[in-house]
Amino acid sequence: MDEAGISMGNVVRSTLWLTAGNLANRILGLGYRVLLGRFLGPTWLGLFQLAMSLYFSLLTPVVAGLPDAVARVTARSGAAHPALPGVIARTAWIAAAGVGVPAAWLFLTGWAPPGPGWQEARQAVPLAWFLPALVFAALSAVVRGFFLGADLSRLIVLAQLAEQVVRVGTLALVLAMDGRLPMAPLLVLILLLVAGEAVGFALTRWWYRRVVGNAPGPGLRGGGGRTSRPGAAHQGMGDLGGGREPGNGATAPPTLWEVVTLAGPATVERLLLSAARLVEVTLIPTRLVQAGLTVHQALAVYGELSGLATPLLLLPTVFSGALAAALVPAVAEAERDRVRLGNQVRRCITLSLHLGVMAAVLFAREGDLLAQLIFPGQVVGDYPGAGRLAAWIAPAALFLYTDQVAAAVLRGLGRPLEPMLVDLASAATRVGILALAIRPGIPPQEAVRLVCLAVMADVAVAGCGNLAFALWRTGTRPDPLGWVVLPACAGLAALWITDGLGGLLGPGLFGRLGAWLPAAAAVAVIAWVAAAPSRPARPSLPA
Repeated sequence: MDEAGISMGNVVRSTLWLTAGNLANRILGLGYRVLLGRFLGPTWLGLFQLAMSLYFSLLTPVVAGLPDAVARVTARSGAAHPALPGVIARTAWIAAAGVGVPAAWLFLTGWAPPGPGWQEARQAVPLAWFLPALVFAALSAVVRGFFLGADLSRLIVLAQLAEQVVRVGTLALVLAMDGRLPMAPLLVLILLLVAGEAVGFALTRWWYRRVVGNAPGPGLRGGGGRTSRPGAAHQGMGDLGGGREPGNGATAPPTLWEVVTLAGPATVERLLLSAARLVEVTLIPTRLVQAGLTVHQALAVYGELSGLATPLLLLPTVFSGALAAALVPAVAEAERDRVRLGNQVRRCITLSLHLGVMAAVLFAREGDLLAQLIFPGQVVGDYPGAGRLAAWIAPAALFLYTDQVAAAVLRGLGRPLEPMLVDLASAATRVGILALAIRPGIPPQEAVRLVCLAVMADVAVAGCGNLAFALWRTGTRPDPLGWVVLPACAGLAALWITDGLGGLLGPGLFGRLGAWLPAAAAVAVIAWVAAAPSRPARPSLPA
């Protein structure tokens, strides 16, 4: 098998494993949100989402670039390199301190962003319990990067599944007990978050120690940064049933500085984006209240947008996120082969665009039904746009999944600066629309639609910007047939099939499902044709 075949096989295998895991995680996550909506209701869910936005604002800046940076270093040096465990251990300590110290300071001082809902969230949610969950999540992110670079994606999948099973199973048990608990409901949810992260970290740490030889000592592995015996890491990977071979002996050894320089721009980016997110979650309720909504209605809008509409839009990332994660080490390996690299980029972008078309049509048509499944009986008539926000932001799907893939290409090339600049521009666009377009006194429904417009503008700027940079850096030419014509045909085919079969099968749940399955199959066939490998040119006949 040639080198290109080996690399594409790695991409396919990692993508399939991560897709399967992401799909199971998203199904469990969707079930968790169904249970969450029944456990809390829209207003309390809005308060919980405000608190979770603070959690992710603390976690994401530190760990945003670490998995990709560790994956690239692991793929470049080889997972069995004797210096790699020491680099990963030091990276893990830095990640834990990076989230733990700011979080401890924040929780001890009692600071909260200004604006409607924040004081209520601070009083209702025991934020100090976030601290252990943050540390566990940061440590797990570093080890996941090693697994990804070592072509052990299935271990990431299993750990994430275990986290979700703990949360969903416990919450289902609580609801089966009719919510009779000796503690506040929001404290239960925070403890579930801690328990899930602890289980995920315990599993990743155990598997990691098996891979590197189960050496004793402090940290994620023994001190000193060497495996317990020559070849222990490679043998550990063989025991687990796979793994990428060690790199070339002439390759420079991995260093902590290399990880930091690769992850640094993403960290700066996420720090700024987290600040923008805090501004956003303050602006949305504030502007909606100024437009005439009550505080409870404004919190309910934010709860549906962040707890229902956005997660639905992210549901197809079970595939695009897996594809993006698998692309980072594959692009790092193919960086010097421009033809092979360009072919990989073209095919992956094609798949992501077709996925976006299918998702946009689905959420535009069925967003109200999905809202009723998540918030049964609680999203009708309480606030403007109740139950329709998923349909209102559906066009963002056209760019969202391509944004993930294009940004992964740039990170695989070791160029995290471009995605940082693009994401900052998209965040500025979103905050600018929220701050300037939603004026006091405008109709409440128009204000809610402008919030949705801000989300769509953010995704469009990010998707187009990262795609342009990815094409420029890889020298890939746009493919009008595969990126415009065939996706448009796929969208029209989905509309035609659902309209035709919908009238025959009826408006019920099973009738809609029966109409959408053939539509999805048609889009998949068109995407498969569009993403087919380029055929080599035929040799010319002799004169």
